[in-house]
Amino acid sequence: DLPDTRAMQDEFTRSFLKSTEEVEEGYYPFVSGIERYKMTFPKSGIIGDKGYLKEKGFEQLSIGVESSSYNIGITSEYISHLKKDNLETNLSLLGSIAEDVDFKKIDKDNTDLYYGEFNREGNYGYIAYVQNTEDTGGILISYYIQCLETNDSCEDKGKEDEFLKWLKSFKFNDKGTTGDE
Repeated sequence: DLPDTRAMQDEFTRSFLKSTEEVEEGYYPFVSGIERYKMTFPKSGIIGDKGYLKEKGFEQLSIGVESSSYNIGITSEYISHLKKDNLETNLSLLGSIAEDVDFKKIDKDNTDLYYGEFNREGNYGYIAYVQNTEDTGGILISYYIQCLETNDSCEDKGKEDEFLKWLKSFKFNDKGTTGDE
């Protein structure tokens, strides 16, 4: 018997989840399809199989998360050759939105996290870059929040706390076990 959550009820999404037990409230353990990183995965999220791409040293995920007052659309791209010495170039890969974003840095075990908030042309959310500090490899993240209500209650600090909690869950795996060289 599977838990009655969007993530567990979707067969494609479930293939990335390593347990039916939540690792923390609302999140399952996730391992990328090329096994280069782990993170927590929201139980109300699914990975679109049409938005999934895996090649040698590259993996792209499109994740949709549903809530009662908002939806979240996440795009995550792992690129194996990104290096910590090329931070400016790596951040520019996040696109034109990155030009207007004031990035903040969080140091974590073997990982540097860079993130910033954007609110442009009706699009609201966060962009982030996760850099492996022990090896090459980085993850580009776009995290769009779509309010389902017309008031401003959707854009509050609770969303940033939720985003940062999720962002801090990223952890790179040792390269020797991947087979993506």
